[in-house]
Amino acid sequence: MKKFSDIKIWIRGAGELGSATAHLLHRIGFSVFLSELENPLAIRRPVTFSDAIFNGFSEVEGARAKFCSISKIEKVFSADEIPILIDNSDLMKNACFEIYIDARMLKTIQNDSRNIANISIGLGPGFTAKNNCDVVIETMRGHNLGKVIWDGSAQSNTGIPGNIGGKTKDRIIKSPANGTVDWLVDFGEIVQKYQALGKVGNTEILTKIHGIVRGLIYPKVAILDGMKIGDVDPRGTSVNFRAISEKSRCIARGVLEAILINLKGENG
Repeated sequence: MKKFSDIKIWIRGAGELGSATAHLLHRIGFSVFLSELENPLAIRRPVTFSDAIFNGFSEVEGARAKFCSISKIEKVFSADEIPILIDNSDLMKNACFEIYIDARMLKTIQNDSRNIANISIGLGPGFTAKNNCDVVIETMRGHNLGKVIWDGSAQSNTGIPGNIGGKTKDRIIKSPANGTVDWLVDFGEIVQKYQALGKVGNTEILTKIHGIVRGLIYPKVAILDGMKIGDVDPRGTSVNFRAISEKSRCIARGVLEAILINLKGENG
């Protein structure tokens, strides 16, 4: 059986779920690299690697990602870091990988990725095993969260955020206008209902609930009216905003289960 370090895995999307998956697979010893948009849309940035696109590096629970080009991937691997690259067509053509994980969470039907790697794994809505990927991981909160689906689809997107602390839509912060945001608060701060969290131009961004700030989109990212740009968690100080969430860990373990089952099948 191959050493884990000899197995290269491309995780497409360095948001919360992609980063949690990369964190777990990297710790186990797989050679994992990430790709992300030039202007990442992640909001729970203390637990995502996407900020490396802007800052050159990012760290989540002791694992470090470094922004690099395709030609530097091996060098970053040798430093025990996770390479993160801009997502573009060159990756599909030139990057070396055996396992492909689509963690972009686009929630719409995706193109068939089964022919680009030994195994392709899709996270959440938009993926159907044996149709446009080899295996699907359920991302909907509930009894089947993290379930490995070898035949069939993940649950459809409901458009309603998961219930956390008794709150769903009200915990999500959306942009009130087009532009860029000037935040007045930082991660981990406790905010009050109707407090101004920041501004887009001259328009204030108000929270609808009391809680702890867990999500803030990067200030340099151009945003559109109605776009999800932040998150306030009503559970307050009981939440460690720097820790990978239970949902993300569960999904990452589902990905690991799918990979190990596949390797067992390949290697007898």
